[in-house]
Amino acid sequence: MEGVMPSHAYGNQQGMVFVVAQKNASATAGLVLGIIAMVFSIMAPFFFLICCIFSIPLALLGIIFSHIGYSNAKTTGVGKRKAIAGLILNWPQLLLGIIPIATGLYPEFFSAI
Repeated sequence: MEGVMPSHAYGNQQGMVFVVAQKNASATAGLVLGIIAMVFSIMAPFFFLICCIFSIPLALLGIIFSHIGYSNAKTTGVGKRKAIAGLILNWPQLLLGIIPIATGLYPEFFSAI
């Protein structure tokens, strides 16, 4: 009998262990949105503040995702640094975008609406 495994070999097989890497997609999304909002904010003076229309909502979404990612990181232990980096990028973007508009430093923003 060629090609047939002996019956005693089946009893000695070792089980396979699959390790799945945990991910924190919310923290990653918050970080990515923070980077994109930063790019739009840097481009804003060159495009007559039209980029603020994009950067403020992206920063707001980035804050939400980063806070969710941070709370997930407390339970899983994965993605805490990404969530903190997302918060560090997004909060200043939101504040620096909303404060001048709210105080009237950009009157052309209101005339365009």
